[in-house]
Amino acid sequence: MLDPTIAILEVLAERPRASRAELVEATGLSPATVGRAVGRLRRAGVLREYALGAAGVGRPPRVIELGDQCLVIGIDAGGRTLRAAIADLGGTFRRQIARPVRDPADRDALVDDLAALVGELATGLRPGAIQAVVAGVSGIVDHREGRVLLSPDLPGLAGLALASALEGRLGLPVGIDNDDLLAAIGEATAGAAAGCRNVVFVSLGYGLGAGLIVDGRPVRGASHAAGAIAFLSPGRLDDRASGRAIPARYRAAVLAAGSAGTSDYGDVADARAVFDLAAAGNRTAMAVIDGVVTDLGDLVVDVAAVLDPEVIVVGGGLADAGPTLFGPLERRLREALPYPPRIAASALEGAAVLHGATSLALALARRRLAGLDPSIRPESERSTLSLL
Repeated sequence: MLDPTIAILEVLAERPRASRAELVEATGLSPATVGRAVGRLRRAGVLREYALGAAGVGRPPRVIELGDQCLVIGIDAGGRTLRAAIADLGGTFRRQIARPVRDPADRDALVDDLAALVGELATGLRPGAIQAVVAGVSGIVDHREGRVLLSPDLPGLAGLALASALEGRLGLPVGIDNDDLLAAIGEATAGAAAGCRNVVFVSLGYGLGAGLIVDGRPVRGASHAAGAIAFLSPGRLDDRASGRAIPARYRAAVLAAGSAGTSDYGDVADARAVFDLAAAGNRTAMAVIDGVVTDLGDLVVDVAAVLDPEVIVVGGGLADAGPTLFGPLERRLREALPYPPRIAASALEGAAVLHGATSLALALARRRLAGLDPSIRPESERSTLSLL
C-alpha cells in the first residue's frame, strides 16, 4: 500500500489545494489516517492549512496546500553545458541556471561544477529546504548504483559513482539517470506526451539517443543501454543521421561531385546550414537531407514497430528543421504501420531533461518527507508513471 504521506503529496502536486475530505476521497485513506499525516506535514512546514473566506452560516471551509519551504533540484549534464533548475513540491520551476562545461575529461572539475550548481540555487534558502537532487547524464547510466558507465560527451565521469560523490558533497539524496530517458519522463509529465503511458523520446542532435517508456515504466535494459539508437545498423546511425554526420555527408557529396571550392560547397559549419542550403534549392544538400530523412524514417518505423508507442517525441537541434523533417517522418509511419503513433516536436525543448530530473527528484523527496529511505524505490500506485 502506498504510504499515506506520499499519497497526499502526490494529490496536492496535481491540484492547487484540497480539503481533508477531498484528500480522503482522492487517496482512499481513512479520515483518521489523512488527519495524522496532514498534522505531521503541517508541523514540519511541508503543508499549510487555512480557512477560505467566509461562506455564509457556520465555519468557513478549510483547505490544504503545499508550502513553499521544501524544494528539489534537477540537473541536465549535457556535453557542453550544465543546466539546473530548482522546483517546489508541485513541480513548478522557481529558477534555472546554466554554466559551460570547463573540461569534459576532468572528473574533479565536473563534480565541483555540479555541486556548485546546487550550491548556487540553494543560496539564501533556509537550511534543509532542498530535499533531493537528480542529475541527467549523457551516456549509459546505472541509475540504481548511481554510476556513470559510459559517457562519450563527459568522459571524465565514466566509471564514477556520481550519485555517491555528490551525496558526500551535498549531504542530500542524489539520483542520476540517462538524460534522454529523463527527457522522455519530462515530456510525459509536462510536455508533448502528457498523459501518455507509452512514449518514445528521440533526441536528434549532435549525437543520437532515445528515452523509452512502456506502460508507464521507464525502460533501461539489462545493461542500462536501452535507447542507444546511435548504434543502429547498418554501420552506426549516428555516423549517418546525427548533427555531427550531416555536414560530413554534405562535404563528402560535394567532393564526390567534383565541386569542392565552388559556390556549391557553401557554409556547412553545422547541420542547420545543410538544411538551409537544401531549403534554398541546393541540389547536393537536398540529396543529403533526403538520405538523412530516409535514415531517420527507418528509425522511427523500427522503434514504433517494436514498442507500439502512443507518441514519438522528437527533440534536439534537428527538430528545428520543422516540416522538412516531420512531414516525411509522419508519411513513413502512416505508410509502414497499421497503427502508426503520433509524432510530435518536443514541447519542453531544452528543458525536457530538467523536467524529467525534477520529476524523479520529487519522487525521492516524497519518500524522504514520509520518513522512508529514498534509496529504496518502490513504484508509486498513483502516479501516471512509475518513475523509479
